[in-house]
Amino acid sequence: MKSSVFVIIKPRQLVRLLVVLACFIAIVNVIWENIKQPGINLQPHNEPPEIERGEYLSWDEVDQIFRRYTNATVVDVDTGLSFRVQRRGGTYHADVQPLTAKDTAVMKVIYDGKWSWKRKAVVVEVGGRRIAASMNGMPHGSGAIRGNNFNGHFCIHFRDSKVHQSGQENLAHQMMVWKAAGRFKQIISAMGPQEVIEVFITALDQEDVALALKTLHHPTEQQRACLTEIVSQVAGLKVQRIRSEGGSPEIFRVYLVIRYLESPRDVEKKIELQVVDEGERGYRIIADGMGEILNRKATVELPDTKLWEEADHCE
Repeated sequence: MKSSVFVIIKPRQLVRLLVVLACFIAIVNVIWENIKQPGINLQPHNEPPEIERGEYLSWDEVDQIFRRYTNATVVDVDTGLSFRVQRRGGTYHADVQPLTAKDTAVMKVIYDGKWSWKRKAVVVEVGGRRIAASMNGMPHGSGAIRGNNFNGHFCIHFRDSKVHQSGQENLAHQMMVWKAAGRFKQIISAMGPQEVIEVFITALDQEDVALALKTLHHPTEQQRACLTEIVSQVAGLKVQRIRSEGGSPEIFRVYLVIRYLESPRDVEKKIELQVVDEGERGYRIIADGMGEILNRKATVELPDTKLWEEADHCE
C-alpha cells in the first residue's frame, strides 16, 4: 500500500501564507510596471463595422439619376425618419424642396424643431437607388412649391458636390456623405494628422459627437461626456490654423474660432492635442485637453469673422 502524507495547516499559518502570497503578487506587479515599455497602448480595439446605408456615388452620376423636377425620398441616418422632396435646381449639388407641409414637418422634427445650417447624413432614395448624401436644414433662396410651409429650398450634397457660391467642396457635407456611405473610418485612415484634427473639430461643430469619437484614440465615456458638454455650450467651432510641436505622440497647437451660445462675439482659443499613429487605422487623437474649450476666460475676442455665413450659404 502506498502511504499518504497529509499537511495540516493551522488557521494562523494559513493567514500568514495568504499575506505572503499577496505581497509577492504586489511586488511582481510593481516590477512589471517599471520594466515594461512606457507610452501609448497601440493595440487595436474592437469596433463595430460601419454600415453602408447608401451608395457612394459621385455628383456627376447622381446628376443623371436625380434630375430636375424628380421626386425622391430623404431618409435621415440618425433617426430613420423620412420625407419626400423634389429637386428644383442646383448645378454642383441638388437644390430641393419638401413636397408637402407634412414633409416639411417631418424635416423639422429631424432638426429638433429649429431650422439650422447643421449637416445631417441622409440617404436619398430615387430611381430605384439608395444614395449616400448630406443635407442642411435651413430654408433659403427661392421656392416654387406652394402649400409646403417651406420658405425657399435647402441643399443636398453628394460625393464631390460643391458649394455654388465658392465652387469648393464643403468638408462638413462630405463627412456626412462618408457617414451615410459607411466609409468615414476608411477615409480618415488615409489622412494626415492635421486633416484628422480638422475632421474632429468639424464633427463637433456639426454637433455629431458620435462621429467625433471615431477620430479619437481609445475614446472613453468621460471623453464622450466632455464632448457632449462642449456641443451643448458652443454654437460654432472652426479651425483657424494648426501648428505641429513635434514629439511622440506628436503634439499640435490648434487655434480655434469659437462662437459660444448666447455670446455676441466670436473668440479665439488655443488648445493642445496629441495625435498617435495607429498603423492601418491611421492617425487618431488623444483629446485629453478638449475640456479647455469650456473655459471662456482664456479667450481673445475677435471682430466679426463671418466664417459661418460665408461657409454655409449655398447660393
